[in-house]
Amino acid sequence: MFIFTTKRDNSKKCRLVARGDQQAADTYDTELKANTVDNLALMTVLALTLDYNLTAFQLDISSAYLYADLKEELYIRAPPHMNAKNKVLRLNKSLYGLKQSGANWYELIRSFLIKKCDLIEDRMWKCVFRDKEPLKLIICLFVDDMLVVGNDVKYIKKFISKLSKRFDTKIVNDGSHRPEDGVNEYDILGIELEYKKKEYMKFGMQKSLEDKLPQLGIPLLPNAKIRKVPGVPGDYIFSGKELKLNEREYKSKVKHLQRIVGLASYVGHKFRFDILYYVNILAQHQLYPSAKVLDRAAQLCQYLWDTRDKKLVWHYSGPKENNVTAVSDAAFAGNQDFKSQSGTLYLRNNKPIAAKSRKIKLTCISSTEAEIYAISESLPILRGLEHLVNKLQDIKATVKVKTDSQPSMAIINGTDDSACLKKHIGSRAMRIRDECDDLGLTLEYIPTKENNADVLTKPLSVKLFKLLTEDWIQ
Repeated sequence: MFIFTTKRDNSKKCRLVARGDQQAADTYDTELKANTVDNLALMTVLALTLDYNLTAFQLDISSAYLYADLKEELYIRAPPHMNAKNKVLRLNKSLYGLKQSGANWYELIRSFLIKKCDLIEDRMWKCVFRDKEPLKLIICLFVDDMLVVGNDVKYIKKFISKLSKRFDTKIVNDGSHRPEDGVNEYDILGIELEYKKKEYMKFGMQKSLEDKLPQLGIPLLPNAKIRKVPGVPGDYIFSGKELKLNEREYKSKVKHLQRIVGLASYVGHKFRFDILYYVNILAQHQLYPSAKVLDRAAQLCQYLWDTRDKKLVWHYSGPKENNVTAVSDAAFAGNQDFKSQSGTLYLRNNKPIAAKSRKIKLTCISSTEAEIYAISESLPILRGLEHLVNKLQDIKATVKVKTDSQPSMAIINGTDDSACLKKHIGSRAMRIRDECDDLGLTLEYIPTKENNADVLTKPLSVKLFKLLTEDWIQ
């Protein structure tokens, strides 16, 4: 079948694709994976790009999947325009739409980058490749697009030349800036990025939001009073009452809610970390489309519409500062069934690069337990980011966790192990203590009024929400 699409730059594209939905399970290897760069890794690389004043190129490989050979014997019906009824065609290459095409392309480009370009793929963060010399060349691969950054422009161009000899490669952005203001603009998977060396990076999504939000079927009020928070301050959602909906109405409302949550989750996890608490709460109630839940979803959409020009802003701090930080917070027993909510904001040199907001599965019996749980939950990602930063710059970064819970810090930093073991949170507290004592983790206190992660755990007042977000969402 043919797929016709309009790209973000309004250019048109037509592509012949296979019907992968009709593909038999025994015609592809289910163990193969089509990896793509994780947004956490991408944001970390961009933070390093700003700190070290690196140059960033953006590349696109045309018809990438068709470079990959197909191991299996597969056939497709001849396309209608060929006038070849009752005939089939054997595929030699990984046609778009096949289950294995993405994985086949990843294995091909991975092999080329490692064997022909002498690059190293990070063992923890797939699709991040680097040169043996720190910061000389770093690649983030997302399917057929590449972000290539480094401190040696000639070396980057030499790499692009080698890549172009093997694959049809288009230079989408050559790293040059506008002469009038020194700004370079990128479009990375719908994210509008502005980069001015030694000054700032700004992340936005105004064009995509103006296109996609109206498609959700929610009346967006252009002349309404601008919403200043994504929800209702101090308001919590609980389910339980039986909904008076027939099956058709229920499925329709659930599907509508899932579309809203899907878009909001994508935007929130990419760069709008200020909405993630509300996204997570709606996600918890996707199968309970009550009038209140749908109303809160509409309010979130209106907030995104009113603030669609807002951007995540990073400021240049230079290479002297070198830390990776998790700012942690928890809200005790504010969810359904007295569950608590945890939130973590991850930063590289005070630049917010990622955030998480989630319900704590364990029913905590105190605020201190919830806080310790939240701190412990932040560590795996924090250690992963530490690993990536250390590998890319070849300099060991300082690793910190910041919390506003003094009781939690007292337990973790205490010296009486027997007292700790008597508490229900002892094992988690001792694990964090081990991280501090043996693995170089620094635990720091942060006043509640300065704890940015507070926006990830509860519906704050307008004043406090603005205070905690205005430095990085502008």
